[in-house]
Amino acid sequence: MKITLTPLFLLEIVFSILFIVFFGFGNFFIFILVSLFAGVILLGIFWKNMLEFQMGSFKDMLSQFSFVLAGFLFIIPGVLSSIFAFCILLFGLIFKNFRNFKPRKNMKNEEEIIDVEVIEDKK
Repeated sequence: MKITLTPLFLLEIVFSILFIVFFGFGNFFIFILVSLFAGVILLGIFWKNMLEFQMGSFKDMLSQFSFVLAGFLFIIPGVLSSIFAFCILLFGLIFKNFRNFKPRKNMKNEEEIIDVEVIEDKK
């Protein structure tokens, strides 16, 4: 079985042409440069974390993998790959922050409100 990337390249060209038609070539060029810069930064962050051995749990590794995948997709010039990269980056950020999420407990059951009145004694 042979896998070809021709449909992906054709879709990338179609989306890029549509972006240029609607927003102009200058904006397309800026978009490509910004996505390239974002990809380099994401890969740099991953490389820094690899060198510092900050790969702890499975969730950390999964979020780091999503950063690497998003970084590579950002580096590929095109609108469609940048959209996919942004979605993967959002998934990685939400997944990374979701592990620290702790639901708040109902305060009515746990805390009791005490009403205190302070009376100053004049001497």
